[in-house]
Amino acid sequence: MIRVLEALQEQYAVDPDRVRITDPDGREWTNRALLDSLVTVSREIEIRIAAGSLVAISVPSGGQFWIACLATVRAGCDALLVSNTAPRAMLERIQRELSPSIIIDGALFGELAHNGDKIASSDRSMRPCGGVVLLSSGTTGRSRFVRRSPEAVDCVAHGLVQAQLYRMGDTVGSFLPMHHAYGFEHAFLAPLLSGASVRQQSSFTIEGAHHFILSGVTLLPLVPATAVALADSAIPSHAIRYAMVAGSSLRPSVRSQFEKAFGCPLIDLYGASEVGTIWLDRGRGGVAIANVDLRIVDPLCRDSLVDAQAGTVGEIAVRSAAAFERFLGYASDQENLQHGYFRTGDLGVRSADGSFQLTGRVKLVFDVGGLKVNPYDIEAALEEHPDVSVALVEPVILADGLIRVAARIELKSSKIQSDPATLRAFVAERVPAHAVPRTISFVSTFARSASGKVLRDAPVSPPVVARPLLLQDRSVREEWTQALFNGSAEGYDRSSGAMWVGLGRGYRRRMLLSAGLRAGMSHLDVGSGTGVCALLAQEIVGETGRVVSLDPSLGMLAVARARGVRETVHGGAEQLPFADASFDCVSMGYMLRHVEDMHIVFTEVRRVLRPGGRLVILEVTAAQGPIAAPIFRFTMHHIAPTVGVCASGRISTFPMMRYWAKTIDAAVKPATILGALELAGFVGVRHTTELGVMSYYRGVVPV
Repeated sequence: MIRVLEALQEQYAVDPDRVRITDPDGREWTNRALLDSLVTVSREIEIRIAAGSLVAISVPSGGQFWIACLATVRAGCDALLVSNTAPRAMLERIQRELSPSIIIDGALFGELAHNGDKIASSDRSMRPCGGVVLLSSGTTGRSRFVRRSPEAVDCVAHGLVQAQLYRMGDTVGSFLPMHHAYGFEHAFLAPLLSGASVRQQSSFTIEGAHHFILSGVTLLPLVPATAVALADSAIPSHAIRYAMVAGSSLRPSVRSQFEKAFGCPLIDLYGASEVGTIWLDRGRGGVAIANVDLRIVDPLCRDSLVDAQAGTVGEIAVRSAAAFERFLGYASDQENLQHGYFRTGDLGVRSADGSFQLTGRVKLVFDVGGLKVNPYDIEAALEEHPDVSVALVEPVILADGLIRVAARIELKSSKIQSDPATLRAFVAERVPAHAVPRTISFVSTFARSASGKVLRDAPVSPPVVARPLLLQDRSVREEWTQALFNGSAEGYDRSSGAMWVGLGRGYRRRMLLSAGLRAGMSHLDVGSGTGVCALLAQEIVGETGRVVSLDPSLGMLAVARARGVRETVHGGAEQLPFADASFDCVSMGYMLRHVEDMHIVFTEVRRVLRPGGRLVILEVTAAQGPIAAPIFRFTMHHIAPTVGVCASGRISTFPMMRYWAKTIDAAVKPATILGALELAGFVGVRHTTELGVMSYYRGVVPV
């Protein structure tokens, strides 16, 4: 960081009023403003804490980040980079594992910089400085904090400038979060060292990218998904020298599509939080940047580095002057460097010309019948289909312990209709038979980072902690439940009515009204079953309103239509067949146990709700207490199924009620459901109970 600090000082001497960074809100920071503020903030840090302390930086990406980070290291302290929107759990982990002396958030930054408006310090010298602490992504294990020394930070910045990626006069259009290694290096370090300017946005949008391009930016750091989005809406006249991508594997088709649309190179960067940028690929294979040495080693030999045979795939090991110094926190006892090399956990191959190609992840590769499956290969084949936007492939463990291939697909448009059989046939012509996905499901959209990167390890929120042994495989479970509900549809209402002693209808109506459902509104009942809740909603919204009953069981929907539900739709909760912002209210009654991932379901529900729309969830929560808990469990497992069979006159009711009881036992805690609702973007989330077991959840879509 010493070299970076000195570069800013030199650039100030040449042109103090040159704008160096522009915030998302349009605020401009000149060399003079940056230097004066960082000196002021640095002096305040020195007053408050001792040199060598750890300072957490949690301010938005932009001028405040530049100043807070530079001021911290100038004060001789280490800068821990933290997102200003980090969840509470991450902040608690930081406090628990690292105990920073202070956390500079927006409020404290304003306090530290307050004197900067009144006093411009004449002492602009740059003293020996501290290092930087980054949180690695955890792709080589549990996420961990890594410290990179001032010399290592300078080394990676110098390598990027030496490679002619950045130069004086460039303007970088950035959507990258600066607390992340990619943004830290390419929207902060390298621009500062080279003399380039940065225009920052908080998150990627097509409109924001177009604004950047039309305003004359010359460098555009992206991720592959955003490069694809831009290539579909190219602007022919621009000043871009090149764009770059990082964060996930770049498909050759993406490079070709982008370069054809914009007529400028698309450079693929490969790197890691622990060692910085490793190589640059301009379409002819990766070439290591300065001070980086690469080896392809046997991934199975963990105790030592054993080179893989020439031309074969192995694990990428990196030795670099920019490598991390040590791990911090509870992960500090994990393996460090082996003979100076860092094992990345990525698979790659060295070509005959000495260039490198990324081929996958060590931990993503899995066996199917003794044969290796690399998800990247299958994803690339699926994404060749003209309707597929993004594909993610993962292993599925069947009940008998066998592993099969599963794929989740995001289509290019919600209007496109596709089916798994068509995609399986398409990919079967491109990958070996054992690698063809056995199950293919569709999502409306994958979770993405602020910069637009698809999150492979997006949070999965199963509604239960375990499934019965014979129903652990999703396809088997869905087939079983379909048969179960179709077979018990005729007597379902009598059995459930007997179990709740006739209280169910009144409770549902009261909860719908408390959620704000009124005459003339539009309502969707997900997992509607026989339409009890939908019929109540119809009575509330009246003739001018709309109620849709959605369920995957045709037998249940037939009963719902017979009882008077006007509109029924066959479908599932994880891919709602409705346009965005279609409903004022969505209800889900006693059906969470039947979905695979609450995060996907809640995200879909949020999509189809209008601003201000409300989600109502009714569930049964296991009773608590030394007396109530065993009584409740005995009732649900033995009495309720027997009563259900007697009331419905159908023996098929018994296994359905027993399955329901088992999933209540294994259901996640209410706090997990509330967390999934908040993660999906709902506000005003709350949970209440009646009689100790009747749970009501509510969430509101922000206006």
